[in-house]
Amino acid sequence: MDVRQPKPGSPQGGGDTENPDRRTMLITVLKATAGAAGATAMAGAFAGPAAAAGPRRSPVSVRASQADWRFCVKCYGLFFRGYPSDGACPAGGGHDSAGFNFNLPHDVPETPTAQRNWRFCDKCYGQFFYGYPTNGRCPTGGAHRMAGYDFVLPHDIPENGKSQRNWRFCDKCYGLFFYGYPTDGVCPAGGAHRKAGYDFVLPYL
Repeated sequence: MDVRQPKPGSPQGGGDTENPDRRTMLITVLKATAGAAGATAMAGAFAGPAAAAGPRRSPVSVRASQADWRFCVKCYGLFFRGYPSDGACPAGGGHDSAGFNFNLPHDVPETPTAQRNWRFCDKCYGQFFYGYPTNGRCPTGGAHRMAGYDFVLPHDIPENGKSQRNWRFCDKCYGLFFYGYPTDGVCPAGGAHRKAGYDFVLPYL
């Protein structure tokens, strides 16, 4: 039987002695592949943890809010206590603060359970609703005069350990007052406040 030995360099053979060009080509390809893998590994090593972990997350958005909004024990209204004086109270003199330090969101989108257009009055320092053609009644005389942020107040949601419900709109003076006592405070339009609309739930610190 004529059993022929495979030629070196053939598909069945074990050497490349008869085809040096093919061996050179294979060595070149292997070196190029190894070089690319090494370059990728080096790039990963020098890129640092942030690049290795992929795209960074966007910064967490912080809701804008303002503290120092307080309950007045004389008129039951909400006023800003961030100035040396305490504004003008319809019960006479300045407002007299008590209770929680409310931290109110402002300049954020309105939702089905949060109403915008609540503003600071720079005459009496009270909070009033700026959503009607007129601006209600200010204790200093005339209408309220808005300034500053556009507050967006949550309403008709559950009260929790850091919020208080029973804050209501007065349809006589357009101010915000606390409706949690047997009487309803003092309204600059005369008599007591008169509630209407939503049950506002104000967050506090």
